[in-house]
Amino acid sequence: MLNEASVRGASADTPKPEESGEGKEKVSSDTGPVMRAGIKLIETAFRSNARIGSDDTDIFDPSNFRQVKNSWWLDRLLPSGVKSYFLTTYVVCTSVWLIGLGLRLTALGWQNVPHEIWEFVKDRQWQMQPLLLLVHFICLRLFKGIYSRNFDRAFKHLDVRKTELTDYKQWFLGHRVNFMALALAAPFIVWEVIEFATKPDFYETIFGATSPYLQKIDVTARNGEAGFLLVLWIFEWLMYGYYCYLMISGAFVVRSILKRHRFTDSVDLVLTERQYRPLFNVTAQAGSLVFFFGLFHAAYMFYTKSTWTDAAGLILLVILLGLAFSMTWSAVRGELKGQVFGALEELEKSYRMAREKLGTMRDVPGIEDDIQRIQVQLKMQLALQQLDYLQTKYESLGRKEFLGLVFKMLAPVGSVLARVIRWGSLLAAIGLGGAAAITGGADKQPPQPPVVKQAPANPGNTGP
Repeated sequence: MLNEASVRGASADTPKPEESGEGKEKVSSDTGPVMRAGIKLIETAFRSNARIGSDDTDIFDPSNFRQVKNSWWLDRLLPSGVKSYFLTTYVVCTSVWLIGLGLRLTALGWQNVPHEIWEFVKDRQWQMQPLLLLVHFICLRLFKGIYSRNFDRAFKHLDVRKTELTDYKQWFLGHRVNFMALALAAPFIVWEVIEFATKPDFYETIFGATSPYLQKIDVTARNGEAGFLLVLWIFEWLMYGYYCYLMISGAFVVRSILKRHRFTDSVDLVLTERQYRPLFNVTAQAGSLVFFFGLFHAAYMFYTKSTWTDAAGLILLVILLGLAFSMTWSAVRGELKGQVFGALEELEKSYRMAREKLGTMRDVPGIEDDIQRIQVQLKMQLALQQLDYLQTKYESLGRKEFLGLVFKMLAPVGSVLARVIRWGSLLAAIGLGGAAAITGGADKQPPQPPVVKQAPANPGNTGP
């Protein structure tokens, strides 16, 4: 399916014409690659500050909540504006809670309504379901936002045309997203339906074995409230399938584009300026979002004591995130591998030729011979440094991006802990100040130090 976009898009693989050598100083064949490597390093040092920019954006940026043209049916039904979107989701989540309350009162025959409403409010399942649905709605727009808005930005350093990126984007967010989301969510949906239809302790699992609601209904049959919960779970699993589709298909798109296109700059600049970093930014932001979703989902599982399907879904989401990062990492390394090895081979050849030339030079007194010998030695040293530099940069490719992914995932916890420590320190200081004030008021006079007896000025000799 990925070939559809590449066939429709115009290819940008035509090589750039080589610059003519007229008017330029020729570099000798034995030291040319080394000199070009040195020039690239100097260019990088002077223009790195101007070229390197931060592509990181806050995942909760309001722009990520705005609607982007896509074929996902649920997103197209929701408003495009940020305020209207949150207002709609609030209305939907509140309506879900009210519908559940109405179905329970109907099942109980509308008897003792105030008491049953209070029992419904205390029900853990219905305490968490509206909040979990709201988290799903937030992640729905954020997942789509970070993938669609960062799509063009991720490939800005590659020789791929805008028209081809547009075709890839249409493939990525086209009508197949609806079928793929359903396919990825189908195993969980089927299992939920099977448990709903056949599980004997279905009500005990959902509402708890000690719930007074179980004493008032027939636990062998499925009432309207249970059916409504099943519909709600299916709806949430469909959104879950959408998250999985975006992560895994996004990694396949990156892999496909990197197989057909190359970085516009030389491998020196690509590794020095980390021009591959935008390719990892989307996965890193998705990691933050997965961690945010995982915290709420884990709280839901712990509080409601839900079934293993929720835990399996959360584990699968983390596995797909790691798979997406690994696919991007291997694709970038595979793209740069040939260029790096080619540059290393060229540098090794230049180093050997310079060393052979140094060995053939005679030790003749004279400043010109000394200058030439020093030049060859400097070029050899530069070649060795460039060899070590390229190897180190290539081997460390993706390491900082992986650490950034971990740190971004832990950033929400870090900010919460920082606030807890700050407020805890403030409360402790207030408590200690209050205790000191109370103690000072109780003791009017501070305690005096003990009196030290002084020895006599002329003690004299005393006998035993």
